[in-house]
Amino acid sequence: MKAELIVAGLRASGEGYPNAEQTIRLLGERGDYAIRDLGRALPADLHLWKLSRLPPHRLLLALARLGLGNLLSLVRVLRAATPDSRVYVPYPSVFFLWLLSWLPAARRPYCIADAYISVWDSMFRDRARGGDSAASRWIKRIEGRALRSAARVLVDTEANRACLIEDFGLDPNRVRSLPLAIDAAAFRAAAAYRSQPDRALTVLFVGTLIPLHGVPTILQALQCLLDSPSQRDRFRFRFLGDGQLGPLLNEFVQRHEPERVAWVREWQPLDAVAREIAAADICLGVFGGAGKAARVLPFKLYMYLASGRAVVSQAQLSVPSGAPAPPLEAVPVDDPEALAERLVALADDPQRRLAAAAAGAGYFERWLGAEALLRAWDALDT
Repeated sequence: MKAELIVAGLRASGEGYPNAEQTIRLLGERGDYAIRDLGRALPADLHLWKLSRLPPHRLLLALARLGLGNLLSLVRVLRAATPDSRVYVPYPSVFFLWLLSWLPAARRPYCIADAYISVWDSMFRDRARGGDSAASRWIKRIEGRALRSAARVLVDTEANRACLIEDFGLDPNRVRSLPLAIDAAAFRAAAAYRSQPDRALTVLFVGTLIPLHGVPTILQALQCLLDSPSQRDRFRFRFLGDGQLGPLLNEFVQRHEPERVAWVREWQPLDAVAREIAAADICLGVFGGAGKAARVLPFKLYMYLASGRAVVSQAQLSVPSGAPAPPLEAVPVDDPEALAERLVALADDPQRRLAAAAAGAGYFERWLGAEALLRAWDALDT
């Protein structure tokens, strides 16, 4: 008889938040669990970090809706769960778990909570605003209480695991790091990388324009190359995404010819992102320094590696438990000159690009793909 896995709470959805949907799909397809969905997907365009920008009355209304939806899900879960049930609470699990935390421990079902992005970290520390405000302290207390009520807390990397334990006082035995789940089919479909020496190399950045991604470092490196008569014609730079540093990128784009620097600001569907990566020679990762940028392995790196493309990113990063460092072209933190030099080195050496691309695809399959995720889930009770 299959074990029962109940899905609970209001969960993030859409192509920007694939983890829950793809985790549920993979566990269901393998057939070990009878999955019962007693939660609900949130609108795809809802991003929690944006809540802090709302006027007070709209913020209270949004929080009330999240609270009520999670309360209804909790009531349904408590009615349905048995002592043998496992309850998966996808991101943002904090709302469901906070309600659960008020029940006696003996009444709580065994909850596996997805906390791969801390709500407090995303709303305050990640965006470098109001980190010591009353709202920040309030959200941090709520999130800590919520996460401590879960039997297992899931994060994406070992560094994030250590940070979550320290930030919220969690039991280390309850916190596990495992790969994120993405729909890799579109990225695996990318043709194997081939060098085309008679054209400029396409250097691609995909992602939200936030401090974590190190946009100023990237732009300084690109400016070095565009200012160099011997290098400027060797590259085409493309950006996909928008965010709080959009004005900075906009000013940069306006100063350069469209054939040298292009920016696709509008949100792109997953298949369009996959085509952009497939058309790129080199993909840019994160360059945001020693803070959160050094603790993550973001979705876009999963996409780049699954597509088999050479990736340049900062040397400081983290990975899921048991995984080795990925085969990236690593550069020092906050070093635009080193980034520019690495792009030139890759432009000079087609075989190096080919080797990096092949190594990336192999790494994804072994350490970040579906089988790696399922192995991690199998080990959750150990």
